[in-house]
Amino acid sequence: MKRRDFIKAGGAAAAGMTLSSAASAKKQVPDWMPIVDARMARGDYVPYYEEREITAPVDLCDARGRLNDAAKGWSRVPLVRANLSGHWPRKKKWNFWNWISPKFVFSVTVADIDFASFCGVTFTDFETRENFSGMALGRHGHTRMPEEVEKSIYWKGGGADYSFDHQGDRIHVTYRGPLGKGGEAVADFVIQKPKGHETLNIVAPWSDERFQMNSKHNTLPCEGSVTVRGRTYLMDPAECHGVQDFGRGMWPYRSCWNWGVLTGHAGDDVIGVNMGAKWTTGTGANENGICLNGRLYKVMEDLDWEYDSGDFMKPWRITAPHSKMIDLTLTPVMANATNLSLGVMRTGGTCSFGHWNGVVRCAGRELEIRNIIGWAEEFEHRW
Repeated sequence: MKRRDFIKAGGAAAAGMTLSSAASAKKQVPDWMPIVDARMARGDYVPYYEEREITAPVDLCDARGRLNDAAKGWSRVPLVRANLSGHWPRKKKWNFWNWISPKFVFSVTVADIDFASFCGVTFTDFETRENFSGMALGRHGHTRMPEEVEKSIYWKGGGADYSFDHQGDRIHVTYRGPLGKGGEAVADFVIQKPKGHETLNIVAPWSDERFQMNSKHNTLPCEGSVTVRGRTYLMDPAECHGVQDFGRGMWPYRSCWNWGVLTGHAGDDVIGVNMGAKWTTGTGANENGICLNGRLYKVMEDLDWEYDSGDFMKPWRITAPHSKMIDLTLTPVMANATNLSLGVMRTGGTCSFGHWNGVVRCAGRELEIRNIIGWAEEFEHRW
């Protein structure tokens, strides 16, 4: 495929990445990515391990654009600068945010996947079961994707106008753009950044030339509103939380992942749990962590995921078999599927939203989780 044709197909693929429909049955994706097949075939991989904590700023890449060994590990605050260069079309950059409450979830993704860029928006009403999505497309480089996590980002074009403006201890967010079936979304709200709040920041190494840096944030109170097709939804900071997935990396052509999040209150405690699988398996790193009252507790093991890929409305159970830090079950209220195939380009998966119940153990405590909102998903890409 010629580069110009690849770019055209990539633009269409980007458009499909947030087009949602009713969940459909499909075969469950593999337990790890093909790039680690040889490593896993040796049979000596141990699913629990010690991860190095990074405590000082560091560059993700060396002068040749390869993974910097000093960046491997995790940190409680964003410390890795994602100085990606070269290796077209393997660079994937995204700033994803979900703002979720027990009543609804609103999300915006700004991404540049090296041959196209896009700003995607979705809104789901958990009470009416309505789901809407919209998309603005651009060429590679349409908008600046910052190398640092806590930097502002903006998108203007394709009918969408998005501003994500860091302002010290808060982030001011505005959005206006199309949201399916001739409707529009208009949002204006603030994400609070409590002093000393810790986040989950990791680097997963598949090889020296293929790697990913992620920054996952949760339990961040939001205040303001989002208006969807004429109806205004208030964001109450007591129950509406911001969840971030900031990603920068060099990805292989074939990839897959699980991602799960809960964010809310367990009695008087504020708790967020980030859980992943498949994409980090075989690397000795993961994106598993518990944020309890603003303090991060790293889960240094691969999690067990149990779910039915033939019916995403059935419960999802996630456990930490070695440390016993996590034993949670999601009961879905709805599931949104995304599927698109364009020959060499393909993306598909399902995100199930619902309520988490179970037990989380950290800081010498056992916390009972009761009906906390969140989601679990399975996705697979050829990009």
